[in-house]
Amino acid sequence: MLNETEYLDVIIRYLNNPQDEKLQAEMLSFRSESTEHENYFLEIEKVWSNSAKSATLNSINVKRSAKRLKNTLTVVSSNSKPKGWYWLGRIAAVVALALSGLWIYKSNINEVYIVKTTQLHQIDTVALPDGSTVILAENSGLKYSEKFNKDQRDLYLTKGKAFFKIKKDTAHPFRVKLGESEVAVVGTSFNINLTTQQIDLDVKTGKVIFSPYKDGASSILTKGQALTYNILKKEMITRLAQNADAWLTKELVFVDTPLDEVCKQLSEYYQIKISIQENKGSNKKLNATFTNQTLENVLVLLNETYNIKIRKEKNQIILINP
Repeated sequence: MLNETEYLDVIIRYLNNPQDEKLQAEMLSFRSESTEHENYFLEIEKVWSNSAKSATLNSINVKRSAKRLKNTLTVVSSNSKPKGWYWLGRIAAVVALALSGLWIYKSNINEVYIVKTTQLHQIDTVALPDGSTVILAENSGLKYSEKFNKDQRDLYLTKGKAFFKIKKDTAHPFRVKLGESEVAVVGTSFNINLTTQQIDLDVKTGKVIFSPYKDGASSILTKGQALTYNILKKEMITRLAQNADAWLTKELVFVDTPLDEVCKQLSEYYQIKISIQENKGSNKKLNATFTNQTLENVLVLLNETYNIKIRKEKNQIILINP
């Protein structure tokens, strides 16, 4: 069992280098042990994510940062948080409290990284040094080297969802690192959704190469193609790209889409579980476009198209065939 200091040290090393497989495994094990551990991790991650003032960490005034942190954190009962909560002041040694979501740190080999994170209900655009653009969805994060526009174009998507518009440069392919996986492109646009369990890659224009892990078989995807990769099982399925960037465009387009797939995409977009109670395998497919529509309006059209009953419960919506 780790002690309090080790808890904090491992969490900070993970947040500092989330693509490290060993640290990923340690964090998954730590967070799954108890609700107390999960809450502890989330509290530290919250402070870490908000520590966004541009700074080089090895030049931070530790005492001043610790004082600033102490004044920011809410005093809580030791019964409601693990004892390790009181070690949060030590994070001041490696973070500077801020709100912008952008900060800089140096790794052990003196390489400077720029890190960007977004919070709940926040979408942000990141202009990269080479002229490419990344649009971050809420609760997402990325980092890239300060030397990005010199010898390499490597970017790390550390969590969440992002839409990439990459400037063409045949001499320097653009690579998105996703843990042990990688997406390589020259000039194209695509959407990535990264969770702890899977990677969803949807190509809007151009061509990309997806490599699941070192020495693993790569897949080439072109415009309109997509894949879902199960990180834990190391399994991959290909599919058609559809509505992956709806979170950005606010538009849902369905072309000959089966009802069960419509439910999956609506669930993702509106962030509520939508399921079919009795799917009798109707061959009728949906052809429709929804732009800035409420879920209620979409459900009305589904009702008219499929003649189904709709039951709304607290955390889900159930479609019932007559």
